[in-house]
Amino acid sequence: MSTLMDEVTGRFRIQTQSGSIYLLDLDRHEMCRFPATDDPERGLNLRRDGSPVRLLRIVECSINRSMHLLIDLAVPGVDATTRRTTPVTTIERVTPNLDHSGSEK
Repeated sequence: MSTLMDEVTGRFRIQTQSGSIYLLDLDRHEMCRFPATDDPERGLNLRRDGSPVRLLRIVECSINRSMHLLIDLAVPGVDATTRRTTPVTTIERVTPNLDHSGSEK
């Protein structure tokens, strides 16, 4: 997949050039970032890393371009926060784990 648009439903795993992983759940309107373990700038963790945050809008998410998101960090008095990344290297659809009856685990 080379691009991800707002109207797409489902769950996606996006990796950036820095090695950070973003999980986007477009059905739940959530985003979760996991910084790269070998990132030389690891000391610059972002607020709410590893925790789901409300995804308001995907402005840009395409291979070889910086991902640009509008998110809600639940900060009083702040309507939205812009999150920009290093260039996106992969976009993969995440398939839910299904049990034998076809129900999601």
